[in-house]
Amino acid sequence: MIEADVLVVGAGAIGGITAAKMTGEVRRVVVLDANAEHVGRMRDPGLVWEEAGSEHERRLEAYSDPDDIEGDFDFALVGVKAAYHQAALEPLVERGLARAYVSMGNGLIQDRMAGIVGEGKLLACLVEWGGSNMGPGRLVRDTIAPFVVGELDGEVRERTRAVATALAPVDEVRLSDNIRGQIWSKLLINSTFTGLSAVSGLRYGGVGEHPEGREVAYGIWTEGYDVGMAEGLELEQVLGIHPRDLVVREPGDRERADSAVGVLMELAGNTRPSMLQDLEQGRATEVDVVCGGVVERGREHGIATPLNEGVVELVHSMERGERSPSPDSFALLLDR
Repeated sequence: MIEADVLVVGAGAIGGITAAKMTGEVRRVVVLDANAEHVGRMRDPGLVWEEAGSEHERRLEAYSDPDDIEGDFDFALVGVKAAYHQAALEPLVERGLARAYVSMGNGLIQDRMAGIVGEGKLLACLVEWGGSNMGPGRLVRDTIAPFVVGELDGEVRERTRAVATALAPVDEVRLSDNIRGQIWSKLLINSTFTGLSAVSGLRYGGVGEHPEGREVAYGIWTEGYDVGMAEGLELEQVLGIHPRDLVVREPGDRERADSAVGVLMELAGNTRPSMLQDLEQGRATEVDVVCGGVVERGREHGIATPLNEGVVELVHSMERGERSPSPDSFALLLDR
């Protein structure tokens, strides 16, 4: 038994499956999610999730109201989307429910989260695998890949190792002393392939196989890479590739980039990202902290990011119901 008390905030695909796989292996695992029907199903008959061709079911200690939670926690794993951070976290901070918080979401969310929970209380966990929410009490894990855990200041502390130990029943966990570089590397994946998946309606693999999709992907990736370099970050390997391998500035770069895309799609080609799922279900997306994060930081450094800007504009038009996800979006972006 792993000696830790863990609160999981948000039981979408990442949070829900993580909580389910920790339950029974970690001393106490409690789930907090705003969806009362989802919570009820997780409690009884239990959360059902599909993974690697098998179906699993596990009853979880789950609540929809933080006031119903008793005790305190070594740390809280935070999987709710950026728009809900303040509403979800402020009640927990006010009650002192968790001694530390771990961001598990996409995009440039860490500084905003630290402003809510306190700079010294925030760690980051990159989740390189993905999943889908199939309705109350039912989730699917689409891909298998590790976690990367680190402190924002680069130190590896006792609590860093404790988080890694608690996550070990879920999947491989790597400790990083350069989590900000890791965050940007993951941002390149999300801004490029999540963004293009959202506007096209295709999974990652479909984007990579589409000639125009791949063309615009290289452009988006190169924009984000240049901004990361301007930030002074040391970018790290992500999903089997180094970020520089997808940078395309001239025709001779394409063979290297094509090879890297092949490696990436072997691991993540089946990913159907949450941004696409949000559009399909009429919900607001996180595009403003993903592609929009690249745009914002690019402006600070005087770097143009027209393709990332284009994805932001397309996604917002889809949120408003003016467009629908379609591969035709690739040509619109290439025309910018």
